Amino acid sequence: MTNRAKVASECEAPLYKQLEESFIADIVAGRLKPGDVVPSTYTLAEQYGISRVTAVRCYEELKGRGFLTARRGGSTIVNPRLALQSAAGLLQSFEPGETSRYDNGLGELLLKPPTQLLPTKSWMKAMQSVVESDARDYSGSAEGNIAPRLRAAIAPFLMRMRGLSVYPHNLLIFDSKLQALAFVAENFLEPDDTVAVENPGDPLVFLEFSRRALEIKPVPVDREGAAVEHLEPRSGVKLIAVTPSAQYPTGVIMSERRRQQLARFAGQSDAILLEDDGAAMFRFGKQPELALYNKFKDAIHLGSFGTYLGSLCPLAYLIVPDHLLLRLKNSEPRRFTQPTFMHLTLTKLIETGALELAIFKQRAALQKRRQEVLSVLLNEFKDVLAVNAGSTGFDLLLRFHSQLPKEEVMQVFRECGVDLDSLERCYVESAAADRAEILLPLIAWHDPSRNSIERLLAVKHHLTASKPSFAAPADAHSFASSAAHSLTSVEARSCTSNGVPFIAPIDAQSQRLMYTRQ
Repeated sequence: MTNRAKVASECEAPLYKQLEESFIADIVAGRLKPGDVVPSTYTLAEQYGISRVTAVRCYEELKGRGFLTARRGGSTIVNPRLALQSAAGLLQSFEPGETSRYDNGLGELLLKPPTQLLPTKSWMKAMQSVVESDARDYSGSAEGNIAPRLRAAIAPFLMRMRGLSVYPHNLLIFDSKLQALAFVAENFLEPDDTVAVENPGDPLVFLEFSRRALEIKPVPVDREGAAVEHLEPRSGVKLIAVTPSAQYPTGVIMSERRRQQLARFAGQSDAILLEDDGAAMFRFGKQPELALYNKFKDAIHLGSFGTYLGSLCPLAYLIVPDHLLLRLKNSEPRRFTQPTFMHLTLTKLIETGALELAIFKQRAALQKRRQEVLSVLLNEFKDVLAVNAGSTGFDLLLRFHSQLPKEEVMQVFRECGVDLDSLERCYVESAAADRAEILLPLIAWHDPSRNSIERLLAVKHHLTASKPSFAAPADAHSFASSAAHSLTSVEARSCTSNGVPFIAPIDAQSQRLMYTRQ
C-alpha cells in the first residue's frame, strides 16, 4: 500500500470519507489488489491518529460499496470479485462533480430515505456501543448466514412492526435488496421462466430479472393495486413479484379483493409470490395490512433496512418458509453474506428499540410534509394535474394533463428549482406513460417557508402561461374539489386516523380522474 496523504482535519469532507476515497483511489489504480488484506481498524486508527469509530465507519462504507469484504477469521480484504478494469473505467469516465445519467434513477431509489431523515446519531451511538463491547458476544457461527443474535432480534421486530410471525431460521440476510432478488432468481427460477411484475413498479426488480434472461410479464396497476385478473393460470408464470402493502411508485395499497384474486392465481398456477414490503412501515393513517407471508403457503417476504436507514445500512432480508428452504439449489444457502460491523450495529439498534423510534419519527415527519404539499397542490394545481397521494412512501405521484408535453413539464420544474424524478424508468414498457408523470419528493418540502411555496407556484405560472388556451377536463375540477375537501376534513386529523385521502391513477379505459378512499 502506498503512503496515503495525511488526514487533514481542516478538510471539509469527514475523516472517514477522506480515508474511504483514499482506499478507492489505491484500489482503482491497482496498488491494492483483489484479495489483499487491509490494516485492522485498530492499526488504521493508530496510524492516522483517529478514533476507531471513524476507522470502522470507513471500512463499513467501503464494504457497502463493494470494495472491501470480510474474510472468515476476522480480517478485511479487498473484494476478490471486484472487476478492477470496469471499476477504473467507470470512475475515470466522469469528471469531478459529474454524475451518471442514472444518478436520479436507481441511485436515488437506493439512497432513500433522504439524509435529513436518517437516524445518524442513533446509528453512531449504536456503533460506539458495539466498539466498546466484547466482540465475542456478537460472533456468528461458521455455518450460519449471520450471527444468530441479529436474526433473533429481527424476528420480534417484524412481529411488532408488521405482525409477521417469523422464526429466526426462516430469515436470510443479504448485503442489499438487489442481492436478495438475485438469490430468488438463482434458487427458484430457471432461464426463460416467466415472471410477472407490476407496471409501473420497482426498477430494481426489472433490472435483476431482465438481466437473467427471464421473460417479464407486466401487470398493470390501478387504484386497487396490481390487476392480477389479467394473468391467466395457464400463462406459465413461475413467480409474481408484488408490493401489496406499499406499491412503488404509486403508493397504492392492494385491496382485499385483489389479494384474494392473487391467492387464487398462485394456487392454480403453482407460482411463488414474492412480496416486497417496500415502505409499508411508513403507512399513513392506520397500521398497514397484514403481510401475505402469513396467509399464503408459497409466499416469500422481502424487506430492506435500507428503506429506513438508507446508506447507513442497506441490508435486506428474505423470509422463506420451511418447504421452500428445502428447494434451495445452493448447497450452502446461508453463505451469501458474512458478519460485519454493520450487522452488529443493526443488532444493537434493534435490541435497544432505537430503530422503531426512528421509523416512528420518520413517519411523523413525512406525514406532516405530505399535508403541507397536498394543500398547495390541491388548491393551486387543480387545472394542471392529478395527484396520486398514495398511502405511504417518500413521494407524491403527479400526473399532468395530456396537453402538456413531458419534456416541457420536466424542464419547467428544473428551472424553478423543484426536485423531481421521472416515472419512465418505473415502466417495463415506457410507452405506457402517455403523459408527464413525476415523483415529487416530500423531503423537498422540509422548509414550509413562503420561498418553497413560491417555487411551486412559479411552476404553475410557467405551465399555464405557455398554454393560454389550456383547459382542464370538466371532471378535473370536481375531482380537485373533492380531494381538497378531504384534505380539510381528514388530513388535519392525527396520523392515526383511519381516513386517508387517496387520489387514484387515471383510468386507462376512460381516461377519467377518479377519487376514492382506502
